[in-house]
Amino acid sequence: MATQLEDRNEALESQIRQEEVRMLYDSIPFSSLAAAIASITIFSVLYNHAESTSLLITWIAIMLLSVAIRGWDALQYKHADVVSQKNDIWGKRFLVGSTFSGTWWGLLSWLGYSTDGAYQALIVICIVGVAAGSMSTLSYRWQTIAYFLIPALGLLEIRLIFENDPFSGAISLLLLVFILFTLSISRKIYNNTNQNVRLRIEADFRERALIEAKEDAERANFAKSNFLSRMSHDLRTPLNAILGFSQLLEYDTSISKIQRANTQEIISAGKHLLELVNQILDLARIEEGNLRVHVKQVWLEDVLSACHSLVKPLATEKQIQLDFENCPGSFVIADKTRLKQVLLNLLSNAIKYNHHFGSVTLSCELVAKNRIRISVEDDGQGIPASMQQRLFQPFNRLETESRSGEGTGIGLSIAKHLTEIMSGQIGFKSVMNSGSTFWVEFDGGVNDAIASRKSPHEDYQYDPPSVGAVESSPSLKILVAEDNITNRKLIASQLNVLGYQFDLASNGKEALALHEKHNYTMILTDCNMPVMDGYQFASAIRRSGDNRTPIIALTADAFPESEIKCRNSGMSDRMVKPVTLKRLKATLMKWQQAATS
Repeated sequence: MATQLEDRNEALESQIRQEEVRMLYDSIPFSSLAAAIASITIFSVLYNHAESTSLLITWIAIMLLSVAIRGWDALQYKHADVVSQKNDIWGKRFLVGSTFSGTWWGLLSWLGYSTDGAYQALIVICIVGVAAGSMSTLSYRWQTIAYFLIPALGLLEIRLIFENDPFSGAISLLLLVFILFTLSISRKIYNNTNQNVRLRIEADFRERALIEAKEDAERANFAKSNFLSRMSHDLRTPLNAILGFSQLLEYDTSISKIQRANTQEIISAGKHLLELVNQILDLARIEEGNLRVHVKQVWLEDVLSACHSLVKPLATEKQIQLDFENCPGSFVIADKTRLKQVLLNLLSNAIKYNHHFGSVTLSCELVAKNRIRISVEDDGQGIPASMQQRLFQPFNRLETESRSGEGTGIGLSIAKHLTEIMSGQIGFKSVMNSGSTFWVEFDGGVNDAIASRKSPHEDYQYDPPSVGAVESSPSLKILVAEDNITNRKLIASQLNVLGYQFDLASNGKEALALHEKHNYTMILTDCNMPVMDGYQFASAIRRSGDNRTPIIALTADAFPESEIKCRNSGMSDRMVKPVTLKRLKATLMKWQQAATS
């Protein structure tokens, strides 16, 4: 840290020196023009009155040459590149030029000397005026002011002392006071100028630092998005095979009960892993501000019924009693899917971190005129005070010293973000050894006119979904483009179970060649493939004039950008892996009807 600060200060000082030199060179055109006019004017006045005309001519010739050289030097600096302008030689060249110029103005009192007191007084006024005027153009660097003023006024002071008369003595005394005053004032002018330059450059430094920090953040965010997209794809691809083949075993009536139970364990573990992947992606979308919600009136009874069915197996496994309030006529303003996600998180935590034979109660209450609170209460061990302040932070898992839970520790963080995105509030209270109550509040109310519906308290029984074969015909055929060998075998098995005929291709180029030879009812394609990916494949089909055949993406990329890219390339629909048989069948039947109607 100290080294970085030293480097920053060194860079700042270097920048200030470069800016001082730049402003000095920018002042040369004006100061050179003024010097030329003043020197020619004084020369013309003194020409017939100087003690030595030849010395005066020498003075004006060298003065004008000096002005020309300094002008040429300024032109060289102006046309130099940025790197060359940073060279310290420019500051030294300017210092030499200003020192010579000050010396030569001081020599005017010697080389243009006149025995006439009036003309000698004119020389004094001219040199003093030039010295005073130089402060406005040389104040950007203290050395240049000092190196110009001291020789210019010093040589004049010596000339006046050399005269050795009362009038010159008085003038020399006044001039000495003027020299001291001028140096003091010029130092203050330089300090103020330098401070302004420093403040401006520091502001530029801060602005550049902010821009660089913003660019670094954007690069990091882009890298994170790429990583998450890649991770999502790479995890979903094997998950698709795990869950897909397990599901096929689940429908196999020839396996034993033990094998079926083992298959269900595989499916359960696969779904849990999929849930973790989805949570991480949700958190990434929330942090990037890309998660969209569709807020509308949602009937709580419907949401709670779905939540009860989903958490009942977990509660049964731990022998937890579930007590759900029916909440008839209650509604909230929220996104139905995200509300269910929030409540499922609270319910699963209440079950997971409860003790065996415990209880979990879900209740609703009207806490204000247009405000509904949904509470999830458990009678577990409670949350230690040391964990409560960081409970909603990502990757803080709900665990105690005696046990640790599954998961990534981001469920509550996501629940909090989702609740706030839907303009709700989330909170909790917990007492050690007495349990915890988590609650969410949303705008909503109760419609008393709506009759009570059927209570969601229904016994849960596991029944594998029934997925039968579809009625197919020899003319109905599907083209599948999938580069992953395992997933190609899986989709083939799934289509066989569903009763479809199909052809397989390992990339978009092979699939495009098959499409040109055969008439397919539908096309299923992966998006990320070698040689020709799914997006290019779909675009090629649409460019060929085939705008009727449904093209369905079968992708492991769950990001919203992928869906937009699918639509833009001409695809009709998208299924994100892992794809269940039920979802596959429903999607194929929908587009089969559209294609054959």
